Amino acid sequence: MQRALLASLIALAASACAYRPEPTELVKIVDSPVDVRACTRLGEVSPVTPTTPGTHAQVNVGFGVTLGRSTFGRATDDMLQAAVALGATHLYLQQVSQDWSLVRGIAYRCGSGVIRREAVIQAKG
Repeated sequence: MQRALLASLIALAASACAYRPEPTELVKIVDSPVDVRACTRLGEVSPVTPTTPGTHAQVNVGFGVTLGRSTFGRATDDMLQAAVALGATHLYLQQVSQDWSLVRGIAYRCGSGVIRREAVIQAKG
């Protein structure tokens, strides 16, 4: 009985160690600028994107807004992949339209490892 219990515990521990989350699962998606105010902005990872399901035909409506490129789920996956490529810890979905039908993805790095950009001025001579 004790051997079976010990074997079960070892198997459970080994299976728990085998799980490795995907890099995109480690990026936290936020929708408030307050969540990233102390973070380093790494860059925009998407154009303005509709949050409603769209057609697969691309429609450019001007001002950098493209509608119907993909569904929002696929667009979010693309944003996450781009955020991971930049080394982001957070993906901020910036509200572009008042009703949240259009958003823009911006990658941020928060917490330890925040990049501080400082200007260094050196005297010539």
